Amino acid sequence: MISYAIAATVLLLTLAALGLGIRLSAVLPSHHLVSDARDSAKIGIGMLATLLALVLGLMITSAKRSFDEREAELVQTATSIVLLDRTLLALGQEAQPARLRLKEVLEDITRLAGREGRRDLADRDWFGNLRAVSELQQTILSLTPRTDAQKWHQTRAMQLSTTIAHDRVLVAEHGTSTVPTALLVIVIGWVTAIYFGLGVFLVGNRTVYLALGICALAFACSIFIILELDTPFSGVVGVSDRSLIRAQAELAQ
Repeated sequence: MISYAIAATVLLLTLAALGLGIRLSAVLPSHHLVSDARDSAKIGIGMLATLLALVLGLMITSAKRSFDEREAELVQTATSIVLLDRTLLALGQEAQPARLRLKEVLEDITRLAGREGRRDLADRDWFGNLRAVSELQQTILSLTPRTDAQKWHQTRAMQLSTTIAHDRVLVAEHGTSTVPTALLVIVIGWVTAIYFGLGVFLVGNRTVYLALGICALAFACSIFIILELDTPFSGVVGVSDRSLIRAQAELAQ
């Protein structure tokens, strides 16, 4: 998966920058590494690290908000489907074909948003699911209500099916990552520069280098979390499909 590859690349880049900085420190003239020079460099590195922490915090917040919105859309879809099924039930036996088609739509949505769909991300057709919703609407429109109550339920069914179609479009449009590639490159460049500076100016030993390695791993993990949260329908961290499963159980009754 792309998030694993990017996180591993970030880890390797930071460790490589640290090693390069250590090698450069060994060949630099001594007057470049005096106490005053180290202190000045540490101030600059600290400022860059602070800026990096702020940007990372904003990226994680944005990714988490996107994740929560996608999960809310799934809950909204599941709710609309259950309400639509109850509305079709009130229309009587004539609406049975529409209910069967609604079950097929729900099964398709569950497959696309569930864990099986995450493994087959490249093969998913979100707009194909939207076409299935449009066919469901045509089935509802073909009904011939005989009473005012049935006419109201048919109108209500069309409203709910439109809500489902709207949610499907949102999911299709938000199904990929929204993290700008340029921002990701800049952030990775900042942390690489920080580790290069630490390698040059830090008086270190094996314990210090081990601690820096752990910090590099933590940073790579933060990038991994951001990418996973920003792509909620793929990868390890995905939105819960429990609301869709509960809706399937409700429609089975």
